[in-house]
Amino acid sequence: MSPSTADPAHDAATEEEHRLMADYGITRVPADVFHWGGYRYSSFKDALAAARRAERAAASNPTSEDSI
Repeated sequence: MSPSTADPAHDAATEEEHRLMADYGITRVPADVFHWGGYRYSSFKDALAAARRAERAAASNPTSEDSI
């Protein structure tokens, strides 16, 4: 995520947090999160697999409305 698109509310660390991070050698790295079906996935492959499983389940179990 580029600095111009980052959410400032989530990116703002206090001076105390910066000091503690430096004291303990903690680093912060950006991470992608993939959302699907109300769930969050750290891996695109996991999100895609869940979406495909749901698609297959829906295709094999049509609702009564789908069969009209």
